[in-house]
Amino acid sequence: MIFQAARLLAFLLLGIPLASAQTQSEALALMNRAVQASQHTAYLGTFVYQSGSSVETSRIAHYVDADGNSIERLEVLDGSPREVVRINDEVRCYLPKEKVVIEDRRGSRKTFPSLLPQSVGALTDFYSVSKGPSGRVAGFSAESVLLQPKDGFRYGYVFWIEAKSGLLLKARMVNERGEAIEQFAFAQLQIGLPLTRDDVRSRLASLSEGWTVHSANTTSGQNVDVGWAVSNDVPGFRQVAGMKRSLGPDRPDMVHMVFSDGLAAISVFIEPFRKEDGSFTGPMKHGAVNVFKRRVAGYVVTALGEVPPHSLQRMAEGVEQKR
Repeated sequence: MIFQAARLLAFLLLGIPLASAQTQSEALALMNRAVQASQHTAYLGTFVYQSGSSVETSRIAHYVDADGNSIERLEVLDGSPREVVRINDEVRCYLPKEKVVIEDRRGSRKTFPSLLPQSVGALTDFYSVSKGPSGRVAGFSAESVLLQPKDGFRYGYVFWIEAKSGLLLKARMVNERGEAIEQFAFAQLQIGLPLTRDDVRSRLASLSEGWTVHSANTTSGQNVDVGWAVSNDVPGFRQVAGMKRSLGPDRPDMVHMVFSDGLAAISVFIEPFRKEDGSFTGPMKHGAVNVFKRRVAGYVVTALGEVPPHSLQRMAEGVEQKR
């Protein structure tokens, strides 16, 4: 009783409506459940990704073994065949058409339905978080959570979370007018199945002998010094990865830095300028992804991400080589 009275007094002194605080608390609790469910719940389903006129369907299976390892197999059903197998943060992507295997670590990159960050409470620094109306997705009852940006440097989000398990069923990114930019949504889903390790085992691994293997596990980490810095960063976006990627035996390494606010991410690529790459600079757009390019001395800086164009321009124009 004393705690509740003190809590009420604190909200009144801060000028925060109690109903608003309660809906934010409920929304954060729902998102926390979604984080846990994505890691510890077994499920099998098909989801659809939409971005503009582009539509892609994928089949996904998620299994948790006796040691608590999170194992996932994703198969893209449209276009060129692709298979992604993840064990915790270790990722292997099989591209049979190109006869290539890409090895990487998931790191800060999140994929549906594991889109939410571990610390959802930190999102309230840059998003207004509230509980939305209930609904149904893929035959399941769902509660919705609304995230509205507090500034113009990021887009908004709507998440639909399954009422019983807490699994994320649908995620939509929206612009300042509330229009959908991209969306993930389960079309068919089974939750809590008694899956086995075979259900998430790669179907292509046995065929990949002799394929080219590209390892993206290069110099990577939050505090790696890649020789470049951003002096004019975007509010809320902190560097979560820095690495150098090989472009081939006869070319210098490319620098790759990743910045994130917990949901949205901006990638910055820096590579030596080559005439054959063209001289275009400025803004571009590829589906839901905005791009901004600029020249810095003998280098090309490319910033890209699912954020407003001016956020990328601000990030790219702040990139400078360390002296």
